[in-house]
Amino acid sequence: MGSIRIEGLSRTFKNVTAVDDISMDIRDGDFLVLLGPSGCGKTTLLRMIAGLLEPTGGRILLDGDDITSAPAKRRDVAMVFQNYALYPHLSVAKNLSFPLRIRKVPKAESAARVDEVANQLDIAHLLDRKPKELSGGQRQRVAVGRAIVRSPKAFLMDEPLSNLDAKLRTATRRELTELHRRLGATFVYVTHDQVEAMTMATRIALLDNGRIEQIGTPEQVYDAPASVFVAGFLGSPPMNLMPATVGSSGGVVVASGRGLEADLWPGRCDERAVTLGVRPEHLGTTVPSDGFGVRMEARVESVENLGSEQIAYCRVGDRTICVRAPRPIQLTEGRDVTLAAAPEHVHLFDAETGRRLEWLDVPERSELDPGHAVLTSA
Repeated sequence: MGSIRIEGLSRTFKNVTAVDDISMDIRDGDFLVLLGPSGCGKTTLLRMIAGLLEPTGGRILLDGDDITSAPAKRRDVAMVFQNYALYPHLSVAKNLSFPLRIRKVPKAESAARVDEVANQLDIAHLLDRKPKELSGGQRQRVAVGRAIVRSPKAFLMDEPLSNLDAKLRTATRRELTELHRRLGATFVYVTHDQVEAMTMATRIALLDNGRIEQIGTPEQVYDAPASVFVAGFLGSPPMNLMPATVGSSGGVVVASGRGLEADLWPGRCDERAVTLGVRPEHLGTTVPSDGFGVRMEARVESVENLGSEQIAYCRVGDRTICVRAPRPIQLTEGRDVTLAAAPEHVHLFDAETGRRLEWLDVPERSELDPGHAVLTSA
């Protein structure tokens, strides 16, 4: 078992709040990625779980046991650091066996466990080498192996791939994902790289300014971002976001803004200011045949070639928006075009709070006419 419950956890450094009243459940067997920009609090949160930082407030429970005040060595978790933190004067075998020696595991059992982990990570041929004789990828495997050899309840990883080159990072992502599948253990993994998060996580916790913006599967946070921040952080390029006003006309919910207009759904709603979002891959030049959807009058400013795909940067009103499509994208610089997206690909956020708005039908409310619908904050 390796479930972690965090209740109202906070950490303040002098006058700066790095982690602000965070609560969440990390389920046994989760691969939870703490994702966010630099300075959002994700590493501080991880270090409090590990026992390397003392919380200002709140509790941490591991399998129901309160470990908030327990020293790091008494917590059944293993940490993999960004710089690997290997002992330079010890061989790979001794680095791997060090946690077992501290726990006074018998030598025969320790040696067998080291051999098992070394074979599992394909580093058995490196056991006699020192860390300085290893590549970055090999050092990373040794650091992970040193964590695995303890059989902890949870693995905590602080940007372990950041020191690897792009090709090795891709290969190691797959290795860690496969390792998680084989072990069935709980992983808590910190990164600012959304590709790592989307490809490895079973769930993502997206942080900003010390608070959790959204927790969900990679599909949930990408397809239904809970806020403007999430929508603007995830995706490359991120979601196009434009100010607009939503209301109703002729029994249809409509939206309008500078350079855009939209017929979204049948129904009625009160007028309000919103931020309208559409992902670049959902924009094209084909207007939906049923007349519903978003339409934008745009001018193509530039086109980037990414090999299999292209990105067109277009001016709509006073904003630049992106269109992403397989090559050839059939948009040329200087051309005036009408861009469109189907209503199911339109996201609406409250203009003031930035939180996601959901379309809810509420015929049971007697003060509303049958079929009247409202936008409510998710």
